[in-house]
Amino acid sequence: MRKSLAEILQKPERRVENPYRSYTVSYKLRILSYWIETRVACGPTRVRELTREEVAYHFKIPAANLSRWRKEEEGGKFVAMKAGQRRAGGGGRRRQWIEMEKELFEKFRERRAQGRPVRRSWFRRVSRELFQKNYPTRDLAEFRFSNGWFRGYLGWHQISLRTVTNKASQLPKDFGESILSWLRFNRRNSQYRAGEGEGLVEGEYRVGRYMLQNICNMDQTPVPFEYLEGRTYNQIGEKSIWLQSSKSGWDKRQGTSIQLTAFADAVARVKPLIFFRGKGTGSTIVSEQRLYDNRVVVKFNPTAYANSSNMLEWLDEQLVPVLNRQPTLLAIDLFSGHKTEEVLDTFRPHDIMPSIIPGGCTGLVQPLDVSINRPFKDLLKVSYTRSKS
Repeated sequence: MRKSLAEILQKPERRVENPYRSYTVSYKLRILSYWIETRVACGPTRVRELTREEVAYHFKIPAANLSRWRKEEEGGKFVAMKAGQRRAGGGGRRRQWIEMEKELFEKFRERRAQGRPVRRSWFRRVSRELFQKNYPTRDLAEFRFSNGWFRGYLGWHQISLRTVTNKASQLPKDFGESILSWLRFNRRNSQYRAGEGEGLVEGEYRVGRYMLQNICNMDQTPVPFEYLEGRTYNQIGEKSIWLQSSKSGWDKRQGTSIQLTAFADAVARVKPLIFFRGKGTGSTIVSEQRLYDNRVVVKFNPTAYANSSNMLEWLDEQLVPVLNRQPTLLAIDLFSGHKTEEVLDTFRPHDIMPSIIPGGCTGLVQPLDVSINRPFKDLLKVSYTRSKS
């Protein structure tokens, strides 16, 4: 049975803990025996050995471990070791600053849990501070933040330099109730009003009083002129490498932005709207305008981001003409330019119901944020990369 949204929201996805594990000799030998002896059918009368990847997937261990264990077993390393032993003694270099390294890892986890970036300079600065704190009688010169120590530290705690995949706004504490309240608003306003349920055309796809072609979501997203993605140290195993946006809209200060509109029936009725910074005047701009593709609309404003005036122009020039005078549900974010008195006065006579997505929740429920903006930007990035190659 499918879980309700409330149940899903109450159980957020668990963050990846330190994925490093050690294994006993007997466990390694048991896995190697399974790998060597097991056969699977590959035809009516034929069998084959398991691949390394199949064994790794079955036991949920890194595939590289299997290759290393097999070489060690063939070299006789496990013969002199006890069944419960995990590694041969006397090997490797002993760690000198265990207390400092443990506290450094805890601070690293706290910082990444807040979505804050971690660079090499942060490790250098904080490790020196913690060294002086944990070893007050030792000279700071004894601790060298060398490449060898840093590589070893990253390996011990399964940390790597990762590319940021998501810049997340801070979620409100009651985000679950906010989303449920927004969904109830949509459902309540989708009910038929007096006289609206009469004379329905058979075969029309509707959600209550709204036809699918009249349910839409509009959103602006920043588009950089160059794709120079941020990077941060993060634990191996996490799929989404996110950064916290400390100020609302701070990451939108880029060269341009684009406004997209998606309809519930997946038909593109409104052209993409691109905003450039400036006044849109001058000889350079006039010469550029001849090169604009006729499948997009270009506007200029001082911030390169939509405002209430642009919103009014978009309603009059693009959205209203495609609504066919039908009731419309328009999902938009909590941007101030979407809620001015002039904009709301334009919604009413055209029977457009603005569905304001709760602040901080667009990344969870807004269709454009969840499913479209990211692949759209990936396509732009691919196009940009090819044009530079």
